[in-house]
Amino acid sequence: MADLAQCLSKSCTTGWLDWVHGELWLSPVGLIRRRLSWSESKSHGLGPTVGTPLPESALGSFDLATLLAEHPTNKVIYFDAVVTARLVKGKTSDALRLAMSDGDRHKLLWLRRDRAYEILSNSLPAALGDRLLR
Repeated sequence: MADLAQCLSKSCTTGWLDWVHGELWLSPVGLIRRRLSWSESKSHGLGPTVGTPLPESALGSFDLATLLAEHPTNKVIYFDAVVTARLVKGKTSDALRLAMSDGDRHKLLWLRRDRAYEILSNSLPAALGDRLLR
């Protein structure tokens, strides 16, 4: 089970100017954001975009180097490189804002009808400790 990743949302964007959805995967070591197509994004409507139980995949099935090379909005965010993180509940979308040890900043947003906020609010404290700001 430790090498499994769960897909929390298929409506994940990297900011308000990024209109193409992506998958948001939670793994024991970090988060993966994989961009989808425009037609998949339009098909999501107002969500939810994942069912119950959440889709799972072996962490080893992700070719992370290829994923990062495919598109600039694809992300691999390792928990051990996070300096601070803030989970935000919004009116139409929820968000996770991250500051990284290399100076990069990431913003991940997803539709509120996906359960990503609930799952992350339960799992991030163990992964990040006091680096998760409240």
